[in-house]
Amino acid sequence: MIVVKHSFRHRPVINSRILLKALRENYVLVLFSLSLIIGMIFGAVFARNADFNALNKLDFLFYSNYKARAVQPIISIFSASFASSFLFILACFLCGLSVWGMFIIPAVLFFRGFGLGLTSGYLYAAYGFMGVLFNLVVILPGAFVCCLAILLAAREGTRFSRMIASCSVVSQRGTISPPKMKPYLLNFGVILMVAFLAAVIDVIFSGCFAGMFSF
Repeated sequence: MIVVKHSFRHRPVINSRILLKALRENYVLVLFSLSLIIGMIFGAVFARNADFNALNKLDFLFYSNYKARAVQPIISIFSASFASSFLFILACFLCGLSVWGMFIIPAVLFFRGFGLGLTSGYLYAAYGFMGVLFNLVVILPGAFVCCLAILLAAREGTRFSRMIASCSVVSQRGTISPPKMKPYLLNFGVILMVAFLAAVIDVIFSGCFAGMFSF
């Protein structure tokens, strides 16, 4: 009879190596995610001194008017949600066309995180547990996919900005073909589809759950 002994000693080491490798390969997304999270923290802290009028003034950027989600028609919810995502994706797209865009894109992510943190922090400060619950079931599902789309746009914009910068450096020494726009446009087209999905999710969760809350 042959007995085979399985050793599990090296599994944590292997898993840690895989994790470190994944972090190294996606360090740009990790850094951008940190910019987004730091922005959320600052927004949540700022929410202590904010009021609903401040949220309403920033609604066109962050779609932060949570009271309107229960009364607006579906097309208005979708349009506001998609427009908010589109503005930040457009900012990343335009930054990608500049040599200096790679340095501006983290600020775009910080600002998006600030808006999400501001809304979340205000809901908690003003309504306590009900505000947190509303945030979880109505706002965050669509916001999560929206932030994912913006992170992808930031990575793509940074990559293209670096390509332009490298071409500028090399062109002083010799000739080099500029980066092609078609793949860049196609990639952002896919990112807009993700933002479209985020708006659809926003509509679904707002339609299903927003009416259950009264603020």
